[in-house]
Amino acid sequence: MSAMEFRRRTLSIVEKYLGSFRAVVISGARQAGKTTLLGQLAARAAIDVRRFDDAAELSAATSDPTTYIDQLARPAAIDEFQRGGESFLLAVKMKLDASRTRGQIVLAGSTSFLTSKRVADSLAGRVGIVELWPLSVGEAISVDECFIDRVFREPAEFHRLQLPPVRRGELAELIVKGGFPEPREMSQRSRALWFRSYLATIATKDVIEEVGEVRKLAEFRRVLELSIARTGQEANAAAVASDAGIHPTTVAQHVELMRNLMVLHEVPAWATRATTKAKRHPKRFAVDTGLAASVLGVDAASLTDARSPLFGSLLETFVVNELAKQRTWSEADVRLHHFRDRNGSEIDVLLVGPSERLVPIEVKSSATVTVSDARHIATFRDRVGERFVHGFVLYLGNRVFPLGDRISALPISALWS
Repeated sequence: MSAMEFRRRTLSIVEKYLGSFRAVVISGARQAGKTTLLGQLAARAAIDVRRFDDAAELSAATSDPTTYIDQLARPAAIDEFQRGGESFLLAVKMKLDASRTRGQIVLAGSTSFLTSKRVADSLAGRVGIVELWPLSVGEAISVDECFIDRVFREPAEFHRLQLPPVRRGELAELIVKGGFPEPREMSQRSRALWFRSYLATIATKDVIEEVGEVRKLAEFRRVLELSIARTGQEANAAAVASDAGIHPTTVAQHVELMRNLMVLHEVPAWATRATTKAKRHPKRFAVDTGLAASVLGVDAASLTDARSPLFGSLLETFVVNELAKQRTWSEADVRLHHFRDRNGSEIDVLLVGPSERLVPIEVKSSATVTVSDARHIATFRDRVGERFVHGFVLYLGNRVFPLGDRISALPISALWS
């Protein structure tokens, strides 16, 4: 299956936003499919698509951005817009200020939306922002996932479903393939070369200069690989600094660049009070499990082995990323958090919905689950009271069954079935 054949859920969101905002920004990691999405958008509507990875196009836009924007057809789309720099974005702002017409321009870029805070603030309210992640499992197999909406709206309905089992080996394959469209159908060797090239591209001077500066590329590459290898762990600049042999402040600067390049993302800690939350560290995840598996040097066969020490963290990354992807199109406005208290009670993923309604999720890398596996969810339920909707323990089995009051064991396949 080619990348053009994948039906992206984000496409309908972009079309909807074009009818509501003056401009739409599509942000996502390199190779996540932004160019393909723009092509699909252009095929469904008369949109003039320009690409700033074309040297002549970029030169015209940066030498006289105001004239360039004035001459664009409406609507227009700019791929890799961040290469135009702040002057181009300010020219876009001026054009949007001059006309309230909706759907004027689509900006697609491989960096977190407008790392210049001044420009971002000035465009607030004028643009709709859409995140494009690598493919979800559902997108890859043409299934419309609605897990997040279902757990808030009708969690008890899962007990009426017949869900297909997913064996450890099948999950291992999903993990190492990841969601980037191009390497999914490659051989193991070709995929490894693709991810190696991907990392090399990320750690080049031209790419980094799109979002910031770094003096030592080799140092940045080292921190990049160490950070990806720690996927699923709480952010700890000191530990990475120790392994890399550099100062923690430098590590923090490198990590911020990685977040802007959308190679890493963070899931913040949740707490009932802001003062408590400030003392907790976010968890940091690789944006793609295939990329993480490549950095860690593991394949599907090694992850299928029950003795693998890395399967658990990669499985948690897989689940978190699938939820993050579904969050971009779910009807409910949901935030992702993690939770840990001083007594060691820990929740892998906490979905925080409207009115602060809470759905805690634990991820277990085993085919069997007992009530003890839900003890942290039960403690959390008793603590938060009425805000608790339902808790789930996702596992490798195929049965849905209760683990206590409003707590259920649920096959991981529920995420996309």
